[in-house]
Amino acid sequence: MSRWFLIPVLAIPAVLALSCSSSSDSVNPAPTDAGVDSAVDVGADGPVVADACADVEAMRATCGILPDRFDATTTLAKGCYKAAKTPVIASGVTLTLAPGVVILFAAETALNVNGDSALVAVGTASEPICLTGDQSTRGAWKGVLLGSTSIGENKFDYVTVQYAGSTAHDSTAAALKVVSDSTPAQLSLKHSTLRESQGYGLYFVGSVETSEFANNTFTKNSLGPASVDSQVAGLLDTTSTYTGNDVDEVSVRSQNLNKNGTWKAIGVPFHLTAYLNINTLWTIDAPNTVIMAADTSLTVNGDQAGIKAVGTADHPILFTGEKKERGFWTGIAFAGNNADNRLEFVTVEYAGSTAHDANGAAVRAIGDSHGVTLSLSNTTLHESQGFGLFLTGSAQAPVFANNTFTKNTLGPVSVGASAAHLLDVTSKYVGNDVDRVRVRDHTVAQAVTWQDIGVPYDCEGYLETNLVWTLAPGVTLILPKDARIYVGGDQAALHAVGTAAKPITITGAQKTQGFWKTIFFDHSVNAANQFEYATVEYGGSVGGSGEKGMITATADSHGVSVSVKSSTIQHSAQYGIYLGGSAQYNGDIESVNTFADNASGNVFKE
Repeated sequence: MSRWFLIPVLAIPAVLALSCSSSSDSVNPAPTDAGVDSAVDVGADGPVVADACADVEAMRATCGILPDRFDATTTLAKGCYKAAKTPVIASGVTLTLAPGVVILFAAETALNVNGDSALVAVGTASEPICLTGDQSTRGAWKGVLLGSTSIGENKFDYVTVQYAGSTAHDSTAAALKVVSDSTPAQLSLKHSTLRESQGYGLYFVGSVETSEFANNTFTKNSLGPASVDSQVAGLLDTTSTYTGNDVDEVSVRSQNLNKNGTWKAIGVPFHLTAYLNINTLWTIDAPNTVIMAADTSLTVNGDQAGIKAVGTADHPILFTGEKKERGFWTGIAFAGNNADNRLEFVTVEYAGSTAHDANGAAVRAIGDSHGVTLSLSNTTLHESQGFGLFLTGSAQAPVFANNTFTKNTLGPVSVGASAAHLLDVTSKYVGNDVDRVRVRDHTVAQAVTWQDIGVPYDCEGYLETNLVWTLAPGVTLILPKDARIYVGGDQAALHAVGTAAKPITITGAQKTQGFWKTIFFDHSVNAANQFEYATVEYGGSVGGSGEKGMITATADSHGVSVSVKSSTIQHSAQYGIYLGGSAQYNGDIESVNTFADNASGNVFKE
């Protein structure tokens, strides 16, 4: 049994802890009823929680002295205590604070629980626990520091920690700071208030494990409500309150996300301080805001990982930069075939840095032949230094509709030729510095239709198709210098049938005769090879593979077929149309079309 001696000093009762050595002890201050109300008020929503620290000044004169050491498992009885120095809690010791405990901490002190020790601070609605500074100023003491433990869970219930988080020697100080290593720190935090910290209210490392986390309040803290590792940001819950701080953002120290993948709508933004590699499914509940630091990125790695950010018109999700300037951060990159990769009612802005990638974009769906899957709907990609969207040719988009790509420096979209058909007519692609869709790669690998999306398709190089490639009425293709379109084999075809109101245009990036080469039909006997209400211009360059017309149809005895009607063929450096001896074509090809400025002639027939 431990022995405690009560020694009165003048008229002020105090407790001097002389020893604490047994396996289980109880520590009592001098008796006091100051600030204690045993009745529980009941409001419309249940019990009204008393302010744990409301009567600190009234209790100050009655405070006993907190022991300097706890060498045995101890329960600190209800009452007021002063901590002149940081108490030592020995290995294997659990310190329990009874309901109604108030501790006033001197400057530069802390309540430090680590190794194999544990802290149990469980108050009640009517008798909460108060851990406060001896001075009522932010940073008056260091706060509660919790490390790894193997003897039990650290518990906080109906606890207020205030005037802590001194940043004098710790720039990431907090009222409650959990600093365990790879061995998890176990914590239950409920009905507790962390306020008036010079640093954060709460600080979590990535190995924290919580059995309960609910109904807490983080307010009036200088640096913000919380600083958490990205691995545990998902522990923050919606029943807690995170507002009323000098900075109403949760600071997320980020590198990897492997667990706790759902980030809830907690009423304040998540502010990432570094890049984030996403190795699991990351679900972002709506409404929500994610703020990115300079030159940071979000990268989805592999088929098991993904981003599921599904908002609504009334509750959208925003990914933005710390600064409102194009290219401030890199953007979001998807590299996997997870069907849950989904952005809906999402805005991504001020991304697409081109500092290290000329094809930067706010959102990038990247991948090799393995492919990548991304659904994109009702989403806005704007203010990118690069493109709004980058799609690899192997991309799949189960849903793609009602998106807006605007105010982007390089253009709305950069897309692989095999994925250009994913771009839909319900989305908007105008209002960029360059209102053209950039088309990369060379092969149109499927039987697809490129829609009239309101802006031209600006091709980087030559194109070839293996199946039927259809250009919808109103489409404009812009071809670079010396490019050609190759249609080879009976399964392949180019179907360019417009209307009088919405003609199709195939032109050069420069309005120069012979700027690009040819549309070459080779061994393609396919009825879908048609031009109607189409303008083909500024091609027919001399040289290359020996093509002699801007539209060339040649083959051996196998044959080739093409039909050209109601179209304009102009500004070729060679013939407008060159037909080989085995070519099949409409007999009125010379009379039903308009020809102008074709250097070698309009139509040549072998």
